[in-house]
Amino acid sequence: MTSILPGEPVDLHLHTLASDGFWTVETLLNHLSERGFRVAAICDHDTMAAVAEAVDRGARHGLLVIPGVEVTTRWGDRQWHLLVYGVDPALPRARLFRAVLDELADRMWAEAVAAVVTLERHGYRLRSLREVAAGRPLRPYHVLLALIREGYATNLATAHELTKRLGEPMTVDLPLERVVAAAHIAGGVCVLAHPGRDDATGRLTEEILVQILAEVPIDGLEVHYRSHSPEQTAMFRQWCERYGLVASTGSDSHAPGHPVDPISYPAEWAAELLGRLGLEVAMSELRSGICGGN
Repeated sequence: MTSILPGEPVDLHLHTLASDGFWTVETLLNHLSERGFRVAAICDHDTMAAVAEAVDRGARHGLLVIPGVEVTTRWGDRQWHLLVYGVDPALPRARLFRAVLDELADRMWAEAVAAVVTLERHGYRLRSLREVAAGRPLRPYHVLLALIREGYATNLATAHELTKRLGEPMTVDLPLERVVAAAHIAGGVCVLAHPGRDDATGRLTEEILVQILAEVPIDGLEVHYRSHSPEQTAMFRQWCERYGLVASTGSDSHAPGHPVDPISYPAEWAAELLGRLGLEVAMSELRSGICGGN
């Protein structure tokens, strides 16, 4: 097991061009290396396409890159983003998890194509779509970004409202229980992302967490997150202790300064999670004030 120091910086929620980020793997890894990060996790939306390159480049920089992915799931009447850590998609045991990502990719492509057809039928010309996609498989996000670039919308929310008005919601997800089951078979650790962020569907409450745990064996919560208040952070860590969950730390950085640069969280704040991923945080006890940090 690799040993790391309690105060070494980690960021376990980062995005690249492989999904909706604007970091290239090279630029992101250079940024992290130059700032002394010890551990990072690439968690692109519904794809692990950038992971192999990131792991390889990280090794050259002396940076430990954890394979990750942020999977779009559904439980109850809303979507939940699930961070899955530690899956090697090349292994035979990851067959079901690969099927999950393949199905999401196929459905996202189909939804995006249908939306483009509908938009053009209604007079919306997406001349910048090819440039936006930049050789990547077409995704709903690319359609929304093209609508913004063409001046039909001002941001992702208004672009999505436009497609929904035309009958193209481009909503793609899979049942939370199916994704968690496949991830666990593949050796993954499953963490609910940004539980304190209100994405118009409401924040995670303790009542809902208890209901989820009664049905789906998730492993943890993203306790330390860029927009969580100290009070939220302390509350989520208390829930982790109460329900036997691991805590994660993530900036959710998508590009330089957008919404933020990677954040230097102390490794000890995610010690149990890192331990489950084969990284031992050499410490006797957590430092005081751990619950209040962001």
